[in-house]
Amino acid sequence: MITEHFDTHLTARPVNDDYRLGTEAYTDEQRTAVLAKLEGYLGGQRERLLGYQVNLSLDGHAALGRFLGYHINNIGDPFVDSNYSLHSRWLERAVLEHYARLWHAPLPEDPASPGNEDGWGYVLSMGSTEGNLYAMWNARDYLDGNALVRDEVSGDASCRTSYLRAKHPDDNPNAYMPVAFFSQETHYSHIKAMRVLDIPTFYDLGGSLYPGECPIDVAGTGMQTYNGWPLGGVPTTGGDEGPGTVDVDALVALVDFFAAKGHPVLVNFNIGSVFKGAYDDVQGACERLRPVFERHGLVDRAVRFDPDDPTRVSIRNGYWIHVDGALGGAYAPYLEKARDSGLIETAPPVFDFRIPEVSSIVTSGHKYPGAPVPTGIYMSRAGSKLRPPSDPAVVSSPDSTFAGSRSGFASLAMWNHLAQFSEEQQVRQAAEVLRIAEYTAERLRRLSEQLRERGEPWAEDGIEVGHGDHALSVWFQQPRAEITQKYSLACVPLNLGGLRHDYSHVYVMPHVTQELIDELLEDLAKPGAFDRSADKDAQRPPLPHQR
Repeated sequence: MITEHFDTHLTARPVNDDYRLGTEAYTDEQRTAVLAKLEGYLGGQRERLLGYQVNLSLDGHAALGRFLGYHINNIGDPFVDSNYSLHSRWLERAVLEHYARLWHAPLPEDPASPGNEDGWGYVLSMGSTEGNLYAMWNARDYLDGNALVRDEVSGDASCRTSYLRAKHPDDNPNAYMPVAFFSQETHYSHIKAMRVLDIPTFYDLGGSLYPGECPIDVAGTGMQTYNGWPLGGVPTTGGDEGPGTVDVDALVALVDFFAAKGHPVLVNFNIGSVFKGAYDDVQGACERLRPVFERHGLVDRAVRFDPDDPTRVSIRNGYWIHVDGALGGAYAPYLEKARDSGLIETAPPVFDFRIPEVSSIVTSGHKYPGAPVPTGIYMSRAGSKLRPPSDPAVVSSPDSTFAGSRSGFASLAMWNHLAQFSEEQQVRQAAEVLRIAEYTAERLRRLSEQLRERGEPWAEDGIEVGHGDHALSVWFQQPRAEITQKYSLACVPLNLGGLRHDYSHVYVMPHVTQELIDELLEDLAKPGAFDRSADKDAQRPPLPHQR
């Protein structure tokens, strides 16, 4: 085995004993020493973190340390002040206005009386996982016949601790049984949300109720199936070897099948998917889905939910289109502006509220543009907003978000970061980040050819470099453990032709420089860089399916 030395530059990893708490207090000196050790470790890792969707260019945030002496809590609705006075709602609203402009969602002049098409949202205390969970909850209530905020209710029905739910029409028992559709590249948080909210996926429902009736052919894709239905999501174009975008033909066929059975549909699209950074063609897919929705009566359908007044109806659609823009939602709009200003030639497809079918969008603030704590943005159309389950007097602001207490520091950090950059600076930064991603892909392809030519062990056929249009992710064959640890590379096994292939990827975020990419390439070019014979996870069996 080749034993080329790889200088990992790793700071010693702390262990639990370094931080263990006992019955006695640490002295100030001991506590300072422990924190210094953690800081040293984080500082060492920060220099070369390449594998994850996080922006470490956090200049200016040190000034926020003065606010750590306050408990800043934005509990309740961001547009309705609470009696709790230590909040940052003014900054939260400014951040929401920023994203409303970016996503072409009008915000109402009077938040107390928004129009149906006006935007409403909040700054998340977690990342996009919270936003996705809230979106799925809102979608479920919207699609399964629950009363919304805008719906008038009568008598005891105004009590929000129990659902005011419509009874399905006699001729359609599936009218309020939504079905979820998402591609195999979709983030795992969506599966979590479906489980928590008891929303059936198309393959769960198809395999149990309609075995053998799947309208798409998945033979040869390598995907596992359940009674003929593809597990893990809608296939992507080119399968695991492709760019990671949803197969629109397959999606339309699947939605048409369930809509014909009377089901409302919940569709998720990805803008910057988790591994390949793929951008689904939301606009093109919605244009294809529009006639399907119309043909099956899912446009402006009447929902009768008030048992005391059968004439009172809620007019709403039988579909919900959610966009998971955890990374791309805050990045792609600036690529569009960069294209319009001539800095780049093309931009990703339109995905935002200019598309009439789009119901909700989320993005993660710690990914792009950047924040020192996990956070993000959820935004939807106000006319589709779910009815909060309670209206606590103690808070004096509607409980209309997923969390109870919400991080006011997250809104502060988001505002602080955005306030440092003009739109022109944001546009130029997006164009530069894309340039470095394309540079990375090109250099890795050249390296792949060089390794093939010299018959490098474990890389005799090259290193299978992949990079989708406008993506910040570049993926390639997984190198040995020392390199993945040095650069904090994310590693994922994929199924190619029934065989397991282990990949790593680089995410070119704003903190990633061309010099850092060159340093990675120098390590990858060394003999033995892809020799994983000593890695404990290198010999796992092939996977029948890998999302």
